[in-house]
Amino acid sequence: MSAYTSRIGTTVEGCSFSRIYFVLEPGEKVSPGELVKVEVNRDIYVICRVLEAKVVSEYDKPSRVYTRRILRLEANPSDVAPGRFVLVEAETIEELRREENDWKVTNVSSLVAAGSPVYRLGDLAKLLLGFPPEDRGLHIGELWTGTTSGSCPVTLDPNEVLPRHVLIVGTTGTGKSYALGVLAEELSKLGIRHIHVDVHGEFLTAAKELGGKIMVPGDDLTIRLSSLSELELIELIPGLTELQSEIVRRAFLELKKAGGDFTVDDLVDEIERVAPLFRARNDTVLNAKARAALLNRVRIIGRGVDWKSLLDKPTFIDIDCRYLIHSELQALTAALARELLELLRDESVRKRLRGVVLSIDEAHLFLPPRGREFAPSASVLGEVIRFGRHYGLCLVLITQSPMDIDRRVIRTTNTRLIFAIEPDQLEALRGVFADAPAEVIRNLPKLERGVCLLTGSRETVRHAVLLRIRRRKTTHGGETPKLIENKGDEM
Repeated sequence: MSAYTSRIGTTVEGCSFSRIYFVLEPGEKVSPGELVKVEVNRDIYVICRVLEAKVVSEYDKPSRVYTRRILRLEANPSDVAPGRFVLVEAETIEELRREENDWKVTNVSSLVAAGSPVYRLGDLAKLLLGFPPEDRGLHIGELWTGTTSGSCPVTLDPNEVLPRHVLIVGTTGTGKSYALGVLAEELSKLGIRHIHVDVHGEFLTAAKELGGKIMVPGDDLTIRLSSLSELELIELIPGLTELQSEIVRRAFLELKKAGGDFTVDDLVDEIERVAPLFRARNDTVLNAKARAALLNRVRIIGRGVDWKSLLDKPTFIDIDCRYLIHSELQALTAALARELLELLRDESVRKRLRGVVLSIDEAHLFLPPRGREFAPSASVLGEVIRFGRHYGLCLVLITQSPMDIDRRVIRTTNTRLIFAIEPDQLEALRGVFADAPAEVIRNLPKLERGVCLLTGSRETVRHAVLLRIRRRKTTHGGETPKLIENKGDEM
């Protein structure tokens, strides 16, 4: 791995263990958050992250500029002159030492002398950030330096990143769905099983292109009544009184206690059996049975599917949820997570499948903050987040509104891709920026489309970096329709 790249600057006085100052070579540019290396000697480099830069000019003091304006003498701002330069401030983050022809990452212990050369980090970024080879990892993009030329590929270790869950956030149109599409391609490349709860139908074409399967709730995908919790069940039955709800809940729990699968008709019969325990009037019992029988009209309730067979071979399954109402979407997602978790608790199945990735769009609908609106799916998804990694069930959550997600969930995800986000949403992400400097965080609302801040724990992403998501190979289905044709577009 080569340590040599083109020189971009030279350090000046004032460098410390935590801060480095350098002047840029003429014509060179850096971007906030960019990683550079400062040569202490041929075997030691101090790695730094750019924080800020400013133009310094002995020729452009306010009085001199004013005088030139009065005399109508204009200076070319791009002129290279001995007294005009760009001064860059950077923070130190690690030190690279060469030991027996191998580079080791250590804490910063070397003071940088003035006059030391500064270089772009180059291939050493892979070592610093712990990236695996592209063919054995999730290649999602390149380090962002203001341009895409010559950037280091960003490749994540699936064994570290996926079991600890992933969060993708950003304002609408910033690249969240596009990034998930890139991740889906990488999962497919590595033969990792992936199920996506597709709320908007954005991955229908990509699923076909990846040789995957599209499942439509109520058509070729149903959930067993026994896969629901009592709260999820009650949400699907409209018009129940408090007493009727208690009767239905008791009947449902009795059937669950007995074990095995059961039908809506079994539930209606059980309501008849347990109703006397509540001393309910006959009309109350009849109404409870009639309303419970309406579950036969809920399209997502049925015999269920055999996930063990569906996941027998590595595949991408896209669940088209466009036409589900909110209560159906909640119940389907909760039951899906519960069935997958139960499946993977079987050690023999777990060893054969080697884990499953479950991605959920509009995650704020399913995991609201405590004390806010009730979401039946929150309980089981919370269980997956806490214990899923022990069984190989990996969550990828996508949302444009992190402030509407339980903060404990946000902090439990160990890898985050943060696209441009509204300033009022930044507070909800406090605590997950890792070692990203304040200068980079302040700039998040202004990130260009397709660029995100990648953060994580020491095991997943050693240092927060800005990256540009790579170009997709599959069709992106998340484009916003045009209300008018641009000039030159075909009619």
